[in-house]
Amino acid sequence: MTDLLTKPRQGPGSADVTLYRVAITLPEHVTTSEVGHIETVFSELMDSLATSHLRLADHRWLVEALFDGEPDRPVVMAMLEQPLGVLGLDDIEPEFGSLEQRDWLAENRASFPPLHIGRIWIHGSHVDQPAPAGSLPLLVEAAQAFGSGTHPTTEGCLRAMQMIAALSRPSPGHVLDMGCGSAILAMAARKIWPSSWVMAADDDPIAVRVASANARLNGITPQQMRCVVSTGFAGREVRRIGPYDMILANILAGPLRRMASDLVPHLTANGWLILSGILNEQAVGVERAYAARGLRCWAMLRIGDWTTIVMRPAAFGAMPRLWHGRQPAAMVSEEE
Repeated sequence: MTDLLTKPRQGPGSADVTLYRVAITLPEHVTTSEVGHIETVFSELMDSLATSHLRLADHRWLVEALFDGEPDRPVVMAMLEQPLGVLGLDDIEPEFGSLEQRDWLAENRASFPPLHIGRIWIHGSHVDQPAPAGSLPLLVEAAQAFGSGTHPTTEGCLRAMQMIAALSRPSPGHVLDMGCGSAILAMAARKIWPSSWVMAADDDPIAVRVASANARLNGITPQQMRCVVSTGFAGREVRRIGPYDMILANILAGPLRRMASDLVPHLTANGWLILSGILNEQAVGVERAYAARGLRCWAMLRIGDWTTIVMRPAAFGAMPRLWHGRQPAAMVSEEE
């Protein structure tokens, strides 16, 4: 990733920090997919702490990104030049600013109550209440930049796994979380299927270190879950362990489409594929990329603007089912 910070990042022990904001306002005719692409430039290429987009009252779009160091303005401008130029928006310039110095970590934790997704119960270390009876607890800190479970794409994957657990036997022997980030999906797979062995892979070494630390915090040993650096399926360990009975990939629509030819050969003949990070209008294109390689859609889950796709090899004759919202996930029963 490009280092665009002109001031050093705050150390991990810092509480009162200054956050820096970059915002860009787009005209109302810009599509949701195009807005998502601009947001991706912030999140994927510029290593922002957080990004967001919303419709303003006048129907324009506001895209924002937060950084823990002051961004280098010329670098930001250069990285936005190409995507804005494609949209014919060369004259639009981002706004730069800073937010007041506050204890952002404490405020973030206070705004991050435990999250229930089916039986998965996600909580930070600041939560002192016991896990609800029958839940599958996951300890994930709210401040993590690699994912804490609140985004609809993560929720879609967690619900899809629980749907499969309720309907499918046997348990997946080998599970791969490709692009694992904080490894919340990999850890959830271990909670849902305690007998499964899980590989968590990411092309960012920092994410892999975070994933390994999260696994330890949740009592998951290296013998149960391995965290490795791998650019897609190029990593030797990822290839050596495969094929996998389940592959999870919560990335973005473009990389998912490009990854199809590499991914499908690593899925077993009776395997499950869960794809997320997909805007609703992008779902058909992603599904077609995998259907062209012998998979069929088993389910699509839509939560807000986002779709999660569940696919299986075509031999199963799966017919697509479209669910809006959150209804299927409560069916899971924990494996003994």
